Amino acid sequence: MQGFTMPDTGQVMALVMTLLLCGLIGFEREFLKHDAGIRTHILVGMGSCLFTMVSIYGIQAASGSYSWDASRIAASVASGIGFIGAGVIFFNHDSVRGLTTASAIWVASAVGMACGVQLFSLAILTVAFYFFAVLVVAPVLKWLLRNRQNTVLRITYENGRGSLRESLLLSTRMGFESRVLTTHEVSHDDWFGAEVTVNLLGKGDVSELVESIGQTVGVKAVQVLGEDD
Repeated sequence: MQGFTMPDTGQVMALVMTLLLCGLIGFEREFLKHDAGIRTHILVGMGSCLFTMVSIYGIQAASGSYSWDASRIAASVASGIGFIGAGVIFFNHDSVRGLTTASAIWVASAVGMACGVQLFSLAILTVAFYFFAVLVVAPVLKWLLRNRQNTVLRITYENGRGSLRESLLLSTRMGFESRVLTTHEVSHDDWFGAEVTVNLLGKGDVSELVESIGQTVGVKAVQVLGEDD
């Protein structure tokens, strides 16, 4: 029976290469503590690879001489994978997170499809360029733009202590332009206050600023938002 025919060497190699290459992409995401890690990227790549091989080999084997456009399933994979990518993108307090991970899932899918048609050299080159982009280009760009880095802080403070005013003054003294984005009231059993998100633009040391704001009278918590996803 055709269904129990053993896969040939090229098909097995396609799955192995997908496992390795997409696993590398997933490892980088998991190492940086993002939601979609090595398992997600391997499964996305393997599924894309299998869909592609079904397009090429499976339909032809099942239908005999029937004319079939092998690109149809592969094209559906390219559009359908967007649903998974969209699932790791979320919006929180004026900060969009997960864009890089969603893009990595998209790349993993493309790598799986490339392995499915046995374009191994192209798949390897794509993964190499992926790591060049996230490990070389991004840090270099951040270094070049270090004087205009854009950071968002979430500051929770108690009312009546002048905490927000002092925090903004600290930002100015440490070389940042500050702008309040959102404000939400918060209340606890023993104090009443607000939670604000503040956009910072400048060349100062963000870690030092966060530490200084955290020591300001009345400030309950400081969190950095808008970091690289």
